[in-house]
Amino acid sequence: MKEWIHRFKSVYKEIQTDVRSYILSKFVYKQVPSDEETYLLRNQLPVRLMIGRKQHIPDILYIERMSYDGATPWGRTALENDMLQNPKSLYYVLYEGYSPIAFLGVRLDGKDIHITNLAVVPEFQQIGAATLLLRVLKGFADEKGAASISLEVRISNHRAKSLYAKMGFLSERVKQHYYHGDGEDALEMVWPLTGKQSEVKEDVHATHV
Repeated sequence: MKEWIHRFKSVYKEIQTDVRSYILSKFVYKQVPSDEETYLLRNQLPVRLMIGRKQHIPDILYIERMSYDGATPWGRTALENDMLQNPKSLYYVLYEGYSPIAFLGVRLDGKDIHITNLAVVPEFQQIGAATLLLRVLKGFADEKGAASISLEVRISNHRAKSLYAKMGFLSERVKQHYYHGDGEDALEMVWPLTGKQSEVKEDVHATHV
């Protein structure tokens, strides 16, 4: 009889543990936000936005090669170190179907969020991909209570500078000989997220599905 009671208690305890684990897993699932969202770009092209993880590094390298004439300004080692070793880094990767088309990398630096990388595959430029990434980043920055978003852009990249200005970035200063290789100057731009200057000058964001 004692042995039967002992077995019953053991089985009952296992059932309780399984039930607790099930309830906890459901609770955690509801609390953790999805790593994937769907949007429509300006041409109504559906795209998937994902949080960048280690498994996305090959896709990020592909986007770099397509965007920088075969070069990868940030190689695999640099990306792995930033993604896996730096708790203040964040990446977004944009897909059209299963094809990677754009990515954005940032670092949280106090009250500022600094953009380290932003690249779009050429055939998907000018349809709102970069704008979408920046708008999603601004939403994240607002949630975190960030005061600004900053970046550097090549002096010669007039298209990018125009986009950033439309989003609300202000020119701060020129950093001479900033870029390795050719030594081109960079323009530092800052998007203040408080006051009227943080407002987007044009409604250019993509549609969330």
